[in-house]
Amino acid sequence: MIKKIFALCLIIVGINSIYSQQDSISVYQIQYERTLNLDHLYNPLVATYEYTKFIEYNKSIYKKKSNVKKSNSSLVKEKDNDSPIFFNLSGKNVGTVFKNYGKNEFFYKHQIINKPFVVKDSLTIFNWAIKNKKKEILGFSCQLASMDFRGRKYEAWFSTELPVGGPWKYDGLPGMILELKSTDNFIAFKTISIKNNKIKLGALKNPFKTKKTLTWDQFKALYKKKALELFTYQTDKHHLGTESSRGGIEMYISEDDREYNKALKAHQKKQ
Repeated sequence: MIKKIFALCLIIVGINSIYSQQDSISVYQIQYERTLNLDHLYNPLVATYEYTKFIEYNKSIYKKKSNVKKSNSSLVKEKDNDSPIFFNLSGKNVGTVFKNYGKNEFFYKHQIINKPFVVKDSLTIFNWAIKNKKKEILGFSCQLASMDFRGRKYEAWFSTELPVGGPWKYDGLPGMILELKSTDNFIAFKTISIKNNKIKLGALKNPFKTKKTLTWDQFKALYKKKALELFTYQTDKHHLGTESSRGGIEMYISEDDREYNKALKAHQKKQ
């Protein structure tokens, strides 16, 4: 009788253990300090972001935590936008990146003339070259990789001791990106903390509305169209159109775009 009771207790404990495991999932939370060096600002823009990888879901969310300024003056009030082109973007999910690794896709909000557009992009777009150089970051062994990506050259340190992932859009290495910078020092990320926790099981939804998404090429084409239109836009006879930026962190209009360069040259002659 005692043996039967003991066996029954073991079964109950086992069942409870299984249900307990099913009621929670493993997450990695990586906090990054991001630095942007913009030509028109004396001080760099520094902010903290958190990348959360939901292991069982094979998805992640990257979002802003706070602004920081490395000086004795007050905090920088930075509206989160990957490129200061027309206007600062505001609203929900600004600066957020949602990645679905199972489908090799991610979502991000861009803007054109203060109008937001959700862009659906691919996680297979990164052409990393992995190097032999290694170093340690926060106790994790890391390896160097480099790539050209949408107008800039990058170097990144990643660790295979952690799940695949990385800050903002950057991804595609066989481990977590813990440090990344563009070789022109325009943008840089460094990890300031790493946590691995269990959280309660719950639904993880894409925070973006995905019924009317654009591809990256569609977004670039629309951006260029609006940029060309702004060359001819006049508020009065003294304002002969507006010149737009070719991009921010990413290049939207290439330096060798003949149509845009021709329109730009004509616009500059009128000034």
